Amino acid sequence: MLLKRIVVCFLIIVTAFALPVSVSAASGKSYSRVDVPGGTTELRLSHEMFCASEEITSATYGLTDAFTGITDVYCDKTGNTYLLCGDESRIWRFSKDYSSCEEMKITDAAGEPQDYAGAQGIFCDDSGLYIADTNNQRVLIADKNGVVKKVLESPVSDLIPDDFFYQPCSIARDGQGYVYILSLGCYYGALLYSPELEFMGFYGSNTVESSALDALSFLWDKITSNDEKKSASVKKLPYSFADLCFDPDDFMVTCTGSLSTSVYGNQNIGQIKKISPGGENILMKRNLNGEFESSSGIDFLEKERPEGAGVQEINSIAVSRDNYIFALDRGNGFIYVYDSQCNLLSAFGGGFSSGKQVGIFTEAVSLTVNENDVIVADNKKKSITVFTSTEYGDLIRKAENLFIGGDYGEAKVLWNQVLSMNRNCQIAYRGLAMAYYSEGEYEKALEAAEIALDYSIYDLAWQEVLSRRTADHFILILILIFLFVAVIVGAVLYLKKTKKQIIKNEKIKLFFRTVFHPFDTFEQLKYKKLGSMKIAVVITVLFYVASVLNVIAVGFLFRSTLLRNYNALYTLAGSVGLLLLWSFCNWLVCSMFEGKGTFSDVYISTCYALTPWVIFLFVKVILSHFLPLSSVGIVNGFQTAVLILTFFLLCIAMIKIHEFDFFKILLTSIVVVLMMVLVVFVILMCAILVSQFGAFIVSIYDEVVHR
Repeated sequence: MLLKRIVVCFLIIVTAFALPVSVSAASGKSYSRVDVPGGTTELRLSHEMFCASEEITSATYGLTDAFTGITDVYCDKTGNTYLLCGDESRIWRFSKDYSSCEEMKITDAAGEPQDYAGAQGIFCDDSGLYIADTNNQRVLIADKNGVVKKVLESPVSDLIPDDFFYQPCSIARDGQGYVYILSLGCYYGALLYSPELEFMGFYGSNTVESSALDALSFLWDKITSNDEKKSASVKKLPYSFADLCFDPDDFMVTCTGSLSTSVYGNQNIGQIKKISPGGENILMKRNLNGEFESSSGIDFLEKERPEGAGVQEINSIAVSRDNYIFALDRGNGFIYVYDSQCNLLSAFGGGFSSGKQVGIFTEAVSLTVNENDVIVADNKKKSITVFTSTEYGDLIRKAENLFIGGDYGEAKVLWNQVLSMNRNCQIAYRGLAMAYYSEGEYEKALEAAEIALDYSIYDLAWQEVLSRRTADHFILILILIFLFVAVIVGAVLYLKKTKKQIIKNEKIKLFFRTVFHPFDTFEQLKYKKLGSMKIAVVITVLFYVASVLNVIAVGFLFRSTLLRNYNALYTLAGSVGLLLLWSFCNWLVCSMFEGKGTFSDVYISTCYALTPWVIFLFVKVILSHFLPLSSVGIVNGFQTAVLILTFFLLCIAMIKIHEFDFFKILLTSIVVVLMMVLVVFVILMCAILVSQFGAFIVSIYDEVVHR
């Protein structure tokens, strides 16, 4: 009866946790990404940081010539916007408030018009107007009146590789007067020119990430290479930059288009970088634990895209005066807004069809920033769209600037206003958590940090709370520890003196001796039949419960699963299912190798060997509510030690019940693992076949009913 009750309780527990609540973020015009447990992110609808205020075409100014063949757009420091219609060899200049538009004529000193059809890049500052004349393999440098003063053709230098082909596509000039030019397909970096326009070499470049397997492959190729093999080999090269600009601190910010699998390898990370004077990427992402990692290891593209969307390609980049990065995904028409720590604040725009709505694109080719406006050029719509910063956008940028500058108290008021508009703004909760912590309101800091999923701030606040609680109840804690130790010592001394036994059942006594006397325990389990099936079932149930609790009931600092997406059936398969599968396959394989153990022996001994692991899981759940973030490494170390102990006990158990030596156990264990993989494969195949057969029956039924 006891065994039946245990099984019934077990089934109730499984049913209770087997139905997760799954909520997917809906798509919308404006969204952001938030961190979720497990090191992943998810989409959340967001209040608009920028809204489309107007779409400007030639008809807006009563012009007869359309803005045809748009390839680039740029806004200078005075607010004038330059639209390059490279396919038509034309440039249009808009006033700061977009009230007027005029065509700029590019001529030489003699007044002869210059042909720059196919030009892909434009830049303008106090030194003049720069045009990347791509097809003609040159850069035109003109004054503000459009008169060409200098032409930069392919540089002649020993620094130029033999395979270099000069096709300038993007230009930028820093505050010191150095000019940087990107050339199509050039993976050496940007061509660097001095303020006197003398070629100085290449600056910055993408790198190819290599693994240990790549190193071994390279070594093998060196050993076995021959002329035929060399001619057929494919070299893995870094991607070339697609666009560049400079931030307020004069650091070069770059973007790399579509990093898809190709001859270059699979490098779907690091699409946006900030290059230091030494050529290193210094754009950093703040992780949940407070540490920083390079943006070279971050994927800036979307993992889920709507059906019919184009190939994602970040082809245009701009940085605002308050150091926010704006990136354009040409394939899908989305504009992404990042702060200086690579947090995605907002994504807006979109469009990959022939939509006519303002703010939706058909072929977005470039973007630029005009103070608080974002301007996006669309080639097919022959227009530029102006996005204006909203009240929400102004608030979040001001608050984020104060937060990054360390003014947490001043930012607190703004963060509360942000949350009144958008309750999904995760970085607002992070800002509030830091503000509460700096003000000494640690309980509020804990609540805000948990919503923000910021482990570092939570850990700081939790240490203060724990320190306060310990100080307030120090005497009581000391008394409880003393009483606990006194009771344990007194009980041990009393039992030794009276020679009484608390546990008289031999099977239960044998179970408690497993960890300390494993050889004797499993020997008696085998030959004296002192193993208990009831105890094994209880351990199995506890194993499942502990596994579930380690997901849903651990402390915040140890949580790694999004609970609403959690399905306890997967845990059931990974704990109880794995235990039963091991027991069955081990008994089956070892029987073929003349093993002496029965299925009951294998199952019971395996459950006994799992005891330390089950105990550790429960202890971990309890301690996770008290330990700080710095103790995670220690807990992981203990976890590894307990796993080693569990495998050691399991090895002894199999040796004793099957009467094998160590090497035979090692051989059979390998076969058992392969057998388990085969069984899982067969089960999955059967499930697929049953599903397909069911769909076939349903289709036949539908045909019969509807005919």
